[in-house]
Amino acid sequence: MKNRIVNAFYHLDASNSYTSIKHFTKNILENNHYKYKKYFDFFMIFLVLSTIGILIYEVNHPKVSILNTYEYVAIVIFLFEWLGRLWVYSDVRKTVINDYEESLFLAKKYKISSSLKKAFKEKVEFIFSPMSIIDLLAILPAYRPLRVLRVFMLFRLFKILRYTSSLKEFLNIFVERKFELYTLAILSGIVIFFGSTIIFVYEGPSGVNDNINHYFDAVYWSLITISTVGYGDIVPITPEGKFVTLILIINGFLVIAFSTSIVTTALAERMESIKINRVENEVQKLDEFIIVCTYDIMGKYLVHELKKEKKKLLVIDDDEARLNDAKDNNLLAILGDSTNMDFLKKVSNGATTLISLSEDDATNLSTVLGARTLNKKMQIITLVNNQEVESKLKLAGADFIINSNQISAYVASEFIGQPVAFEAVDGILLNDDTSAEVDEIEIIEEMGIIGKNLNLINFDDYNLTLIGVINNKNYEFIFNPFNLDYTIEEKDILIVIGYRQSLKELKTDLLTKDFESKI
Repeated sequence: MKNRIVNAFYHLDASNSYTSIKHFTKNILENNHYKYKKYFDFFMIFLVLSTIGILIYEVNHPKVSILNTYEYVAIVIFLFEWLGRLWVYSDVRKTVINDYEESLFLAKKYKISSSLKKAFKEKVEFIFSPMSIIDLLAILPAYRPLRVLRVFMLFRLFKILRYTSSLKEFLNIFVERKFELYTLAILSGIVIFFGSTIIFVYEGPSGVNDNINHYFDAVYWSLITISTVGYGDIVPITPEGKFVTLILIINGFLVIAFSTSIVTTALAERMESIKINRVENEVQKLDEFIIVCTYDIMGKYLVHELKKEKKKLLVIDDDEARLNDAKDNNLLAILGDSTNMDFLKKVSNGATTLISLSEDDATNLSTVLGARTLNKKMQIITLVNNQEVESKLKLAGADFIINSNQISAYVASEFIGQPVAFEAVDGILLNDDTSAEVDEIEIIEEMGIIGKNLNLINFDDYNLTLIGVINNKNYEFIFNPFNLDYTIEEKDILIVIGYRQSLKELKTDLLTKDFESKI
């Protein structure tokens, strides 16, 4: 019997459908970065607020059957949500499998009852957790005959805490400062008890003050006084009562001042963490974006050009001044160390390209190595200052290396040798007012030109000029390949110069037209 149960858990563990459903449920309920969770959160917030609205509406209006049905549907959804959270809170199958394999490894006798007891204990731990109790209290009002339970509908408001990360962050402040807040609450409680007792002794049932008939009235008066609200419905008459009032008023100011100071200080300390979490959440929603490491002078120019191409960008920098500069330019930027693999792993999911522009070659080398370890397919571009480091960067996984000193020398020499031609090419490449541009056209699987001769494309019909082809096998640049009877292959790159509209027409035709004959 024991072996059958364990085998059943192994079979369940190997079930792709079971694993997928549980993984999806866990992401919907718990994973803040999951793309569908925000829609689920919005839906649940609407459900909570709408059912509270029904409660308020029914106070002065007759019951409407459709609203009752709507509330029952909401209750069923809340119930399934609670059951889903109970299901994903702990994994019974993993507990059983891990205990069974551990007993085999240690040559111990396996007792399935101990595994089930451990799993049951974890489930009970969830059931009696604060948020679980709130969920259950929100479900209780579904039992209509017990009208007193209707007040528990207000506990549904606390469910909103599950669906708003900002409120969670605010509540974490109270958790972090619990020692200070506990101390303040104990001192305030002692003062309230002291004041309530004195006012009750001197002005209570003895008939001195007709408004204080029970000890609860004295506690009520103390709380109202210490909060500096002062409704005026209970007023001290005796000198002792007035003296206690002065103490409570002073203590009330101190409580408010200390509470505000504690919360404000904690909130200020946590603001940076909240900002970083918000940026990380935004990054998690991105796909096919470019990471630019170091927002210095070169980084600024690079980002400026990439923004013109409408690329999705993420700037990473460990200098707060440069980071603020990036944010002032409306860029998505995050403070962090690009050489830290844990940090890079959090922000690089979905990135297609990483560009490291640090002036320190060691930093670039560490960044390249970490990025390549995390993602084998990511395109990695890096700056190099010392030519001797180039081989190490290539070995670390860099796809393209920018030697700024070499490029500067090359540009200067070309300008001196052929200034007119240089100005012409520079105008085409960098002048925004010029409609002509140099572009690269990658040959993808959907294009009908694959496996056919390059001469089938008549570039003159588009008023375009083919500069050359970059072969996909060895990334060799072939200048003017028409005379070579070149056959186009998938992932080849055509380097073409011409007007933007002409380039757009060629790209469209490459995807839609047949190349059995010339276009």
